[in-house]
Formats: sequence, structure tokens, C-alpha cells
Amino acid sequence: MKKFIDKYLVQIQIGIVVLILVIIGGTGYFIYSLSRDIASIRADIISIKNNTVSATATLNGEIKDLQTGVSTVTKTSDALSQNIQTQQNQSNSLGQTLNGLAGTVDTLEKLSKTDRELLQKYSKVYFLNENYVPVQLSDIDPKYLQNKNASLQFHTVVMPFLTKMLDDAEANASATIQVVSAYRSFGTQSALKNSYIMTYGTGANSFSADQGYSEHQLGTAVDLTTPSLDPVLDIKFELTPAFIWLTSNAYKYGFILSYPKNNAYYQYEPWHWRFIGVALATKLHNENKYFYDLDQREIDTYLTTIFDPISQ
Repeated sequence: MKKFIDKYLVQIQIGIVVLILVIIGGTGYFIYSLSRDIASIRADIISIKNNTVSATATLNGEIKDLQTGVSTVTKTSDALSQNIQTQQNQSNSLGQTLNGLAGTVDTLEKLSKTDRELLQKYSKVYFLNENYVPVQLSDIDPKYLQNKNASLQFHTVVMPFLTKMLDDAEANASATIQVVSAYRSFGTQSALKNSYIMTYGTGANSFSADQGYSEHQLGTAVDLTTPSLDPVLDIKFELTPAFIWLTSNAYKYGFILSYPKNNAYYQYEPWHWRFIGVALATKLHNENKYFYDLDQREIDTYLTTIFDPISQ
């Protein structure tokens, strides 16, 4: 019995040893297999890393090339923009030149159609010959005349300036202003001057112009009065509401007082008003100057604006 047990124990021991060896062998194979997989994974990681480095280097190169391309395009764009701006500036300059030429042409056209005599300084300075007559003359509506039966003419283009001034004086200041004298021809002025000489002798030269030197021959000068004044042309006109209104407002309609106090040509004539255009009349009013104070060359620069409309 004892031998049987010992034999059985030996077999059990042998079985245990075999099992242990099997387990050890299996574990070794598993470890070997696992090591091989780890090595493979490590190799894959290294490969991926290398590929990533290579891809990154390639991408960086492409990015650098792209940046270089963008920089080149930007420089080209800037150069193109600068070139476009240069062309635009040249175009603008050409446009300004063309506008300037157009303006010059317009100015020359205006000058060619505007009577230069209208802004000349007469009154013993410049002379109008016996053949000079304004291009256009129209009859003044009798309602504006001191003598309703008279037939007085005035420059056609300037007529609206005159009538608006007289209407506004009546409407805004209740100042009734009437026309006593307007256009006078060379012959009419000659006859008038001779009649004054016969009455006043050489003293007539202090208040009456010789023929050819009268602003009335231009058709743009008027002698004004008011119904309350007798005689109709009297220095007392300066005391009337009509004169006071004219002094403050006539320039707005292009009219100026030709012969103020202490002028070098004729006696003070508060009734004598001449049209010279709104622009020039406004300049004289603002600077407290008179027409005959200016140099003729400066006056001539206002010829193109003489008929410009009244500012509202």
C-alpha cells in the first residue's frame, strides 16, 4: 500500500513539474510575442515620427514658399496700386487742366459777348464816341417814372435788376423811388450840356458831363428821386428814406453811387446810381470803397460776372 502511495505521489509531482514547465513556456512565449509587438509598435512610432518630421519640413517649406509668393503678390499689388494712384492723379490733373481750359473758354466766350464799355471809368477819364449805343435798350414801365408821360429807356439785360430794386424798396421800406433820367445818347447829352452852359456858364462843368463822358450813355445809369422831393434832383435826396435804403441795399442789386461826397469829378450827386454788377458792387460796399477808387485793371476782372443773378 505504501509503495502504491509513493508511486502515486511521484506521478503527481511529475505532473506538477510538467504543468509548471508548460506554464513557464507559455509565459515566455507570451513575453516574447509581446516584446516583438512592442518593438514593432516602437518601429511604427519612429516611422510615423520620421514621416511627421518630413511632412512638417515639407509643409514649412511650402508655407515659406507661399509666404514668399504672398509677399511678391503684395509688392506687386502695392506697385500696381501706386501705379493706379499715379494714373489717377495724372487723370485728375488732366481733368483739372481740361476744366481750367473749359473755364477759360467760358470766360473768353462771356467776354466776347459782354460790352467792355459797361465797366469803364468815364466821367472825364474814358470817352464814348457819338456812335456808341447799348446793344439792347427797353422802355422803362411808366409806373417807375417820376414823369409818367416821359419815355425813358434802360439797358434791357439790366432792367430786371433795376425794377426789382425799386419794387423791394417799396415793399420792404415803404420807400417809393422813381426814375428821373436813364439812357441819354451822345447827342442828347450834348444838347443838355449846352443848355446847362447857357444857364450856369462854366459852373455847369461841376455837375454835368460833356458828351462822350456821361455814364448815362451806357444805358446802365439812372437819376433817382422820391415823390416828396421838389425839385426832383436835389441834394436833399440824401435825407429821404429812399436814399437811406439805397445806401444800405442798392449793392445787392448791382448798383453803386457814382459821385459821393468829395469825389474828384463832379459835385455830390446822391441821386445818380450806376449798375456795375452784384459782385463788384458788393466788394465796394464791404470794403467801404467807391467805383472810381479802383484801378481799371481790377474793375475789368469783374466784367464776366456783371450780369450774374442777384443772390437770394
